[in-house]
Amino acid sequence: MDELEFRRRIMADPKQRDEEINAAIKTSDKNSQFAEDALELEKQIAKAMAVDVPEDLADRILFNQTSSVESNVVRPNFARKAMAMAASVAFVAGLLVGQLNWGNLVVSPAQASLANTAMKHVIDEKPFVQGLDEQVKSSQINAKMAPFAHEFSHSFPYHVYYLNHCGFGSSNALHMVFQGEKGKVTLFFTGIPSEKATDFNQDGMSGIIEPMGDTSLILVGEEGEDVAKIADKLANIIKPMN
Repeated sequence: MDELEFRRRIMADPKQRDEEINAAIKTSDKNSQFAEDALELEKQIAKAMAVDVPEDLADRILFNQTSSVESNVVRPNFARKAMAMAASVAFVAGLLVGQLNWGNLVVSPAQASLANTAMKHVIDEKPFVQGLDEQVKSSQINAKMAPFAHEFSHSFPYHVYYLNHCGFGSSNALHMVFQGEKGKVTLFFTGIPSEKATDFNQDGMSGIIEPMGDTSLILVGEEGEDVAKIADKLANIIKPMN
């Protein structure tokens, strides 16, 4: 596992400790320190955000606003103090992020939206597709890829259980379920562009977003599935149609 892949997986889940992660930590003091810093940052952010909100917060804000209007006097009130506290927490978190040098590992809102849409599809449609085996052929896959102006230049290297189109956020996507190395993997190929390769983990599943020009390849597999390896393999054989 290279350093970039290690950092992506640690930032996605600082507590993750599978065989590959443990091996990377043991063989590199730099990786070990990064993993410890990520855990410490998670603890500090959780502690900073654990601020009890007074039960009468709304009443106090309304009271101070009313008093301010009546007296036309500008003075600090509870709402301003709360805002200042929130800003301070955000500033401290920003400093900690800078110290860890996450660089391009920070997930943008657009990337997060793609990941959330993919995860919701997998969870919602699992009862429907988990028992299917349509034994899909490569020719059928390229036919479904046509609306996205891309195709596989070689035969699809995995057994495909399910293939169709689906609504995907504000766009559409190719929706495929195939056999990975550890379990079933769901693939989405959509006309929504993405900024950069991004890993994500949620609900016991691992995923990756791989930008491909104006389109995006998204994979979701069981936790422990090396979706980055699969994405790299597939990206090499997905080509724009002539």
